[in-house]
Amino acid sequence: MKKIIPAFILTLSVGVAHAEVIVDVTKIAGKSQKEVAAYLGKEMSCGKSKYGKKCQYKKGKTEIVFINGKADWITIEEIDNAPFSKSALNALGIKEKRPSFKNNFTLRWESIQGFRSVSVFKGASKSDYAYIKVKTK
Repeated sequence: MKKIIPAFILTLSVGVAHAEVIVDVTKIAGKSQKEVAAYLGKEMSCGKSKYGKKCQYKKGKTEIVFINGKADWITIEEIDNAPFSKSALNALGIKEKRPSFKNNFTLRWESIQGFRSVSVFKGASKSDYAYIKVKTK
């Protein structure tokens, strides 16, 4: 007697792992501190940096430098469960795309979905953190 494996089980076993959205950067990029807080929650702390106001948020262990009053440099520490591959973009609310640059420790996309650059850095086995530049170099 032959055993038939249902197609949906086979599909599940060969599917590609996708990271769930940790922080959707498309919802905070270029936004004011008030607009960012509406999505990330109230900042845990804020201070001054050489470039602008820098605030930390609990969600995703996110740090944002507001340049000219807008969320411009975004660091998201808590993407540890995202694979170190183009699918790490899913954890940031960005559509997957082949990176512009990659090596054993860094994946970088230039001019992706309106961002200047998005970089993902490798941790012990998966992604460690992401750094997004919205507008300013």
